[in-house]
Amino acid sequence: MITLVVRSVAARMRVLLLSLLAVALGGGLTTAAFALQDSADRLSAAGGTASWRLAAAPVVVTGRVPAEGTALAATPSGEPVRLPPATVAEIAALPGVGRVETEAPFPAYVLADGRPLGGMADRSWGHSWALADAEPAAPVTGRGPRHPGEVAVDERTAAEAGLAVGDRARVLTPEGVVQARVSGTVASRTAERSVFFPPGTAERLGGDPVAALVWPSPGTDPLTVAEAVREAAPQTRVLTGAARSDALLLDRTERELTLGMGRFLGTMAGLALAVAAVMVASLAALTVRDRLREFALLRLAGATPGRIRRLVLGEALVLGGLAVPLACGVGVLLVEGLVRLFDHRGVLPHGFEPVVGWPSLAAGAAVSVAVPLVASWRPARTAGRTPPVEALRAAEIDPAPLPRLRTAAGVGAACAGAGLLAAAVVAAGTQGAVVAALFGAAVLVLGAVLLAPLLVRGALPLLLRAGGRGPVALLVLRDLRADPRRAAGTLVPLLVTTAVAVLLLFQGPTTDRALLHIHGERIAAQAVVSGATGVGLPDRVVRTAERVPGVAAAGGFRQTATAAVGPGGPGPSLSTYLVDPAAVPHVYRLGPVEGSWEDFGAGTVALHADVAREHGWAVGDTATLLGPDGVRLEARVAVVYRAGLDFPRVLLPRESLAPRMLDSMAGAVYVAFASDADPAQTLRALERALDAGPATLVTDRAAYLHQQGQLGAEDDWILHLMVALVAGYAGISAVHSLLVSVRGRGRRFALLRLVGASPRQVVGVVAAEALLVCLTALLVGSGVAFLGLAAMSAALTGGTVVLAVAADQYAAVVTVVTAVGLAASTVPAAVALRSRPLHAARRS
Repeated sequence: MITLVVRSVAARMRVLLLSLLAVALGGGLTTAAFALQDSADRLSAAGGTASWRLAAAPVVVTGRVPAEGTALAATPSGEPVRLPPATVAEIAALPGVGRVETEAPFPAYVLADGRPLGGMADRSWGHSWALADAEPAAPVTGRGPRHPGEVAVDERTAAEAGLAVGDRARVLTPEGVVQARVSGTVASRTAERSVFFPPGTAERLGGDPVAALVWPSPGTDPLTVAEAVREAAPQTRVLTGAARSDALLLDRTERELTLGMGRFLGTMAGLALAVAAVMVASLAALTVRDRLREFALLRLAGATPGRIRRLVLGEALVLGGLAVPLACGVGVLLVEGLVRLFDHRGVLPHGFEPVVGWPSLAAGAAVSVAVPLVASWRPARTAGRTPPVEALRAAEIDPAPLPRLRTAAGVGAACAGAGLLAAAVVAAGTQGAVVAALFGAAVLVLGAVLLAPLLVRGALPLLLRAGGRGPVALLVLRDLRADPRRAAGTLVPLLVTTAVAVLLLFQGPTTDRALLHIHGERIAAQAVVSGATGVGLPDRVVRTAERVPGVAAAGGFRQTATAAVGPGGPGPSLSTYLVDPAAVPHVYRLGPVEGSWEDFGAGTVALHADVAREHGWAVGDTATLLGPDGVRLEARVAVVYRAGLDFPRVLLPRESLAPRMLDSMAGAVYVAFASDADPAQTLRALERALDAGPATLVTDRAAYLHQQGQLGAEDDWILHLMVALVAGYAGISAVHSLLVSVRGRGRRFALLRLVGASPRQVVGVVAAEALLVCLTALLVGSGVAFLGLAAMSAALTGGTVVLAVAADQYAAVVTVVTAVGLAASTVPAAVALRSRPLHAARRS
């Protein structure tokens, strides 16, 4: 049996090459996903993502996150727990404690040519010089800051800003832009930028401490001091040794990149393998149908159904075994290529080093073996249970009609998909509607795959309209009517390729445009003040804007996360805005369902209607929330409002949570003009009052929305990468299916030649059929994808269909699918026609 399997694979190696490549790519993607996630986990376990090691402070004390808030505080939106000043004083008074310094980081950006150095993925923090002592980080040039008005800057920032010891630096802080003399430069020890201030200045700007740095008295054991702190302040975390590096995890972007990279690649690998499973199964079914004559002869020679099944599965196992070394090699190459790409895009964690270990290689190998086996299981059963006489007859005459079970399943899937899309439109404006739209598109694609033979028959009128009653059209018409499942085997990969490519390319832009649409409808402000990307605006911007003639109200917002606490404990995290209460009714269009915005102020909260209904809260009730640090916050419900999916679920006054956040600077400031004010004149006055330079941008509402749309487009490279990996992978499978289909028709081509058809006419028949299949795949795949996108946009906007389809990108999809279909059909057909027809008929 083993010899028969090996000989069968060797005889069909040319046909199996692309299948081998497809499986190897899927296994390689799996290897790359596991390897990069393992590398990120190793970096995190070694403390590579830690901001500071604090090796010179023997004991470090931080706040302890309550057990109920651990999950929220561990998210990228989480915040560290602050230490009460009374607790710090109690620690300082303990026996054996010689010195206690505090650290409370805050945003601080050095300005160069009016622009801040740093941003969303390159944060810059202000620190007390005591932190440099605890690191330790000795000055490279100059000295540390000792007096108010002095700062020390990390070497990278100083070099980019052109600063040296004694120069005057402009630094953006929560209090605004301050002038400071550079007292020294410090080696860049972390991925973050650092600006060091004298301890008194840092304490004023940073607020309550995040960490207490404890030095024992001379001759006192640090472990003894640590134990004393634990007994005196059990509500704190006392860190010694390597655990001290966990005290200051400031860069949320670093944490998000570390945790999310493997998930992102894992998602791509999952998509690729899902497409691979469909493609390999379709290809295996097509191959089994083309080999029915071979299986019939084996059955007549005495082979049992089980032996036939083992033959097919054995070939799949050999294919998987051959793919294992290729998958490992492809995985290593993908790791290197993806690391370079991610590094170029600036989305790699600092200090990341790729490691391809045996577990990653084993995962890729397992997938490479499993996918062909699983995909070949059903075709193997079909090959084994077909009687030999029926198999011989099926190989010579028209095949049996489409199974009723497949037709029923296809119709059911199509109806279910259409129902999900309809439900998404009916329930527009809810998160469930968005999920229903996406699932509906996927189920419709499944229905189209199952009904592919019927789609081929339904496309025949297109052929008659385009080709008339010519000989080529009649031959294609006869072939497709006689054997629609053969054409369906080539239609499926092209259809899936089209649908996947369209969904991946245009889902992100459509979502962004839909969210911008409802975001624009929600904003009532006529002007928006914004800073550099990822850099907030100081509090003085709001106060200055309010004093400009013609301005009715100005209010900033800061996005964070909270969680509602019910009888069963905390719920999922809720997007939250910290706002200026008095400005909310002027800068947003939010009609309250209950309550009044006049009652929204200190000690209160405004809740989305869905949140209020879920927890049974009404106006006047006391709502219990967890802040981003996991600590409870109680507030009276003042307003219950209804808004779109883009708007936060919770609104809180700034003073409720700002003191508990490392960076509470406003992400933007919305400005509403008085009804009798001249908009253009007021906008110019606002620019003059804010002294708007490159770091502060004052725009009208339309320009601000356009700017937000441009920011969303900067991440399109991720979508293009997914299309290249997933849709390109499906395209390879499509080429393979077409090659197998054309190869299996060698006998038919020979018979056409023997009855007088020229090679050009035969190639014309193949090309016409390929064009029809490509056109059907494009129409059905695009139609399903666009229906899903339209339903998703309607679900997001609450009923308005907003599509973002780039004509050049869609034209590229059409061109690639058509080129693949034509080339993969006509080239092997032309090669096959080079043989003498009598010899080809005899070989077949």
